[in-house]
Amino acid sequence: MEEEEGEMVIDYANLVQTEENKAFCSSRILGQQPMKIISLGYDLQTAHTLQPDPFVPGGPADAEQLNNARGLRLGINYPVYSKNDLLVNLGLNYAHTQYAFETPTLVTDNPLSRALDNNGLTTLGVTATVFKPLNIKRYFIVQFGANLNGDYTLNDIQALRYTRYTASVIYGIKSNDRKMWGVGATRTYLGGALNYLPVYYMMYTSENKKWGLEMVLPARFQYRRNIDDKNLFLLGWEIEGNTYRINNDGDPYGLPFNDLELRRAELRVRATWEHALTPQIWLSAQAGFRYNWSFDVDRGDFFRPFGDDTPYLAETNLSNPAYFNISINWVSP
Repeated sequence: MEEEEGEMVIDYANLVQTEENKAFCSSRILGQQPMKIISLGYDLQTAHTLQPDPFVPGGPADAEQLNNARGLRLGINYPVYSKNDLLVNLGLNYAHTQYAFETPTLVTDNPLSRALDNNGLTTLGVTATVFKPLNIKRYFIVQFGANLNGDYTLNDIQALRYTRYTASVIYGIKSNDRKMWGVGATRTYLGGALNYLPVYYMMYTSENKKWGLEMVLPARFQYRRNIDDKNLFLLGWEIEGNTYRINNDGDPYGLPFNDLELRRAELRVRATWEHALTPQIWLSAQAGFRYNWSFDVDRGDFFRPFGDDTPYLAETNLSNPAYFNISINWVSP
């Protein structure tokens, strides 16, 4: 430092950097669909049939006609901590499916049909997702979830001891601003029962930014067409599933046990159009085909890998309808 005519002058040419600046990759790529912070939707499956096996020998097993299966869905995924070197999102999800039977079920009908007719199925869960970049190219994604699933209503909520837990971890590489991919493992109920599976994750946008791929295999895959800044077209599939407790407290179904778990899993093949009403409010309209993978009943919560031929307590034939979903979404800017 030198003084010139009463003023202090600093010579920056001799300054030495004391710490190395470190760059980190981001959790997003160019062109991908906006991240939904709050999503409120309505899901509708068209008419189909339900034919459950009897839970006990000689029990009722008649096919039931369903006019539809429908319900509200709410999802919240909010970034509670967002820095270059760490991103933490906390989420809340709620989904209810009410089954509209053509003929109301009677006391003599199958317990599964009666449970679905009385209360439907409800999921209430929380998630925590951590994106941890290691440097400009490499990152970890870790996710934990806790879900309360069953034939309950919010007025008569299920006991917390029936909470089911999920977890995933992915190690990935961000090749450039248009592609990131990774591999990992998950503890999941997507197949209906508890399972442990490998995971492949990829987000990709083409060089011309007109199309891309978004996938977390085996759970979902979709082709994305970027029509313009306000419109996206998506084509792909997704597996939805969980295990749901069927409540037999007080013995309403006349069964000698109270540990019924419905293994629900379905494959949804769909087309989706997403449109920006405003920069932060997007409309999503979806239509497709719902294929039943599993709608069977076990006793208790246990590990059931794919290919396991352990007999179910009762198997169910569920036909495959068309379905529609519409939602309004507040997205990340």
